[in-house]
Amino acid sequence: MTNSLLIKRELERKAIHIATVVIPVFYAVTHQKELVLNILLILMAGFLLVDVLRLKISLVRKLFLDIFGPLLREKERQNHLTGATLLLIGWVLTVAIFKEKPAVVGMLFTSLADPAAAIVGRLWGKNKFWNKSLEGSTAFYFTASFIILAFTNYSWGGLLVALAITVLEMLPIGIDDNLTIPVITAYLLSVI
Repeated sequence: MTNSLLIKRELERKAIHIATVVIPVFYAVTHQKELVLNILLILMAGFLLVDVLRLKISLVRKLFLDIFGPLLREKERQNHLTGATLLLIGWVLTVAIFKEKPAVVGMLFTSLADPAAAIVGRLWGKNKFWNKSLEGSTAFYFTASFIILAFTNYSWGGLLVALAITVLEMLPIGIDDNLTIPVITAYLLSVI
């Protein structure tokens, strides 16, 4: 696959990520934890059902790959849940466990900072380490810091959380960051 096609696919994936921003913004505006959690549970159940069916039934797998194949990463094509399903699981956990403000920030990190890192890293990333780029990680940190300053009153502690999550996003820990970023962000913000 050519580099320009890889970049195009990554931009398409990240456009979907960015579109998910409506859920944390809705939560921040309405303050309706139960409604948001119910919406996320329904979405998660639907995505998880499709993922399980796709992993177990070859006809469903073929249909799924025909429709969504170009947006999937290689591991998602195999026997792994999609990033969308893992994002919804992470968000359900985040909203269920944590108070509104830390949960919203954790979800916004996933909706905005993670795509910023991927886009900047793909387009301008030159200094690579652990399959990430310094440029992408810098974009993650600045986007996360903006979110902290715009949506919270955590100030220095929040900026340290943004730095910690930036480092977490860089590390090759083997767990999808759609799952780890919102939960760990909300946890750290809850304890500072």
